[in-house]
Amino acid sequence: MNRPPLARQRVLDAARRIVETRGAGHLTYEMLAEESGLTRGGITYHFPTKDGLLKALIEADIAQWQEAAQAQAADAGLACAKAARLLGHVRCNLAENDEAHRRFVSGLLGAAMADPGLLDPVRAHIRQEFADWQWDTADLERYLLLLAADGLFWNRFFDLSPLPPEARPRLAALIEQKAKAMAGPAAGSP
Repeated sequence: MNRPPLARQRVLDAARRIVETRGAGHLTYEMLAEESGLTRGGITYHFPTKDGLLKALIEADIAQWQEAAQAQAADAGLACAKAARLLGHVRCNLAENDEAHRRFVSGLLGAAMADPGLLDPVRAHIRQEFADWQWDTADLERYLLLLAADGLFWNRFFDLSPLPPEARPRLAALIEQKAKAMAGPAAGSP
């Protein structure tokens, strides 16, 4: 029996909406069927287990995030590919007003705490992303900036930052400035 080619994506979209609004703990096949308009059989054809569905959601989120980071990196016009990737990552991490993504990550955190294996796609992505790093002084400095951006993301995520809201864009600009300085001259510059 052939399944409509968009059925898998409909399931993922519906699952994402449920995770964003209710959390991964409330994600059931019944709720998915109602939200996606597909039958339970249609859903289980693509995702026989909830674990597989959650991993697919995480993989789709990584792909979407990676696409945005690559676009940000390309817009930076930096000659150094590592610095461009770093800048794309920093800009995505520090993006403002992404409440839907924040709710999605919140919805998955509890499931990832109960089953750390759900983060295997993230671990694989990170290994791939840093496979060409030599971890020399320049790479360590890039990673330090990445950790700073990650820290700002999680501080904002959990509302733990002592940083006044008006200072956050200045700090983000400082991180970007340091990342660009590590890249050397911009592409096309003398």
